[in-house]
Amino acid sequence: MNGKNNLWDVKNETTYNIPLVIDENVISSGISLISLWHTLADVSYQVVWPRDKKKPLIENSWVAVYTLQGSGKITLKDNSQILLNGNCVIFLKPTDIKSYHCEGLVWEQYWMEFIPTGAMEIPLSQQAIIYNGDLFNKELSEITELITSDIELNKNLAVAFITKLIYQWVCLIVQTGSKDKWLIKIEKLLSEIHTDIQKRWTVAEMAQWMQCSEQYLRRLFQKYTGKTPKEFYLDARLELALSLLKQGSYNVNQVADMLNFFDSFHFSKAFKNKFGYAPSGVKGLYQAL
Repeated sequence: MNGKNNLWDVKNETTYNIPLVIDENVISSGISLISLWHTLADVSYQVVWPRDKKKPLIENSWVAVYTLQGSGKITLKDNSQILLNGNCVIFLKPTDIKSYHCEGLVWEQYWMEFIPTGAMEIPLSQQAIIYNGDLFNKELSEITELITSDIELNKNLAVAFITKLIYQWVCLIVQTGSKDKWLIKIEKLLSEIHTDIQKRWTVAEMAQWMQCSEQYLRRLFQKYTGKTPKEFYLDARLELALSLLKQGSYNVNQVADMLNFFDSFHFSKAFKNKFGYAPSGVKGLYQAL
């Protein structure tokens, strides 16, 4: 899982990058998938198109960028810039993209390039914030296993799942204008937390940001994320901690300090409770894959 693969879509190698590129397009009902890759980028990650793109730009194709965590910035050919924070999704035309890079400590994202095989109205350059990202993250992990399988039917099944995700994301973007005002506010708060994850967020500060009581804030979090504010903030930090440890640039003590844990002992305990293994074992575990 070190990214040294002859199917690379971009030349810039990161510590942890899984190009899930396919030799030939896989067609399912709704889309023809050109390529898919999962990237955990660090500050050195910078890609320029078309220079760093293995496959040619296709005029009638689209890219969907789903950011799990961290921040990335995309520069378009008109020199406008789009900042992407976890958890969010956006659709772009690949022919409009000039470059993209990691903006901050980490940028973990799935990038999929596809051609619609039927009528599909896709909103261009509009972001949707995902408040139930765990569901999408789990499905994308399953898609990764299917598309890397040697069984051709599994690849088609993976693309069928991707088609469903794309339709769900399109619906989320289209429905943004009709969302409940509290849902819009909670989505913006979640984006703010991911953007400034190193800040020591308290429930009181979140409630102040939302301009509501702490009790009402807890109800909103339970309704839209299935977690308490503290649980959401802790999970977001632990997911980022896992990403930083995978990169191999930081040790356990440094990550604990960067993400405002009381000390490395409390960090290790919380990490093991969530992932089932100690943070000190991350490097060996992912090198073995």
